[in-house]
Amino acid sequence: MKNMSYVFRLIILISAGFSLQLSAGTRENELKVFRELSQKLQSVKTITYHYTQEFTYPAEDYHSKSEGSMYIDFNKEYDLAGFRYQYKDQKGFSVFNNSGFFETSAADRTIHIKNKMKAADFEGLSALYNSIITLRNILPTVIKDKNIEKHVKDTLIGKKHFYLLNFKMQDRFPNYLGTDFTATTEKITFYNKLIVDRKSFLPVSFIQLKKGSRDINRTEFSDIVLNPAPPAEDSWYYSTYLKEYTPEERNSVKMIGVGQSAPDFTLDKSKTSGKVSLHEFKGMIVLLEFWIKNCSYCINAVPELNKLNNRYDPSKFKLLAVNTTDSRSSIDQFTIRHQINYEVVSGDEEVNKNYGISAFPQIVLIDKKGEVIYSGDLNIPLLDSIINANL
Repeated sequence: MKNMSYVFRLIILISAGFSLQLSAGTRENELKVFRELSQKLQSVKTITYHYTQEFTYPAEDYHSKSEGSMYIDFNKEYDLAGFRYQYKDQKGFSVFNNSGFFETSAADRTIHIKNKMKAADFEGLSALYNSIITLRNILPTVIKDKNIEKHVKDTLIGKKHFYLLNFKMQDRFPNYLGTDFTATTEKITFYNKLIVDRKSFLPVSFIQLKKGSRDINRTEFSDIVLNPAPPAEDSWYYSTYLKEYTPEERNSVKMIGVGQSAPDFTLDKSKTSGKVSLHEFKGMIVLLEFWIKNCSYCINAVPELNKLNNRYDPSKFKLLAVNTTDSRSSIDQFTIRHQINYEVVSGDEEVNKNYGISAFPQIVLIDKKGEVIYSGDLNIPLLDSIINANL
């Protein structure tokens, strides 16, 4: 946890330390700095950098850090997403070559290949999270949006001066590609802080904070080189690596569908002794929420699920939050910390497999006969309509 102290010192420095408002202090002068950064990123043709990601969530006792090297080519011919890239870290390397994507595993020497990529497929690729690609795409939108509060300061880190670009967003944050925003399920104010080198006008760090929270997401860009020597052309094709890596066939996990019988299970109650079985609730509408503790979407879902649970007669409706991943103590702490008013259960990992759960949170709604009437993402208005129609 050595780096946590560094992160907190950095945030304190940025928030309350040496930071002077730019001399003119006018909105136009501040927007000029945003525009200059955006124009600089738009002008980049090819770039390499060392990429560090760090997530620190003190309330959840969670800290994660990863790093690797990134090469991006923004040549106009790469029209599918506007770029192609290669990323390498200790776990292996991944390549997107404008049409297909493949990644290797250093541990088992396998290679996973996806021949056709869609925009949605880029979400979740760690090399793209708050990356140069994200910033390049999202900054023009941030600049144009008058509802996004923006200001610029001059900050001193060590003995060097940097620009500190701040932009505040309400109930939304940039997606991985920076082509749009992802909405939250509750009211959250996000503080985004971009530290920019005054000489090169390139970002060196991107920090995200939430109002009323000590959670910190931080990415750093170091050893930046513009117009570097390109990788070998054959490095962009998975066929080059088939002598070293064995193709891995990943069977896509399919979530349980509407009309199927909900598999029975028996799981442990949270905070108390005893067990809960699904068959106990035959004759009731049952909502299963599959979740994990280190998931911002799962945390944001709690207030909405609390409200949903309060809306229905407990003799006719049962909400079970299912976590088969985290430890019992972590689950209990999460339940207390977030004041959950519905039942939380834990235990057998086979439950997730039986329901086809591969992401979180996921919802399965079961009718009085034990058949699935909805499966998918958390969508409160839709769930309300289905529940009311089946009570």
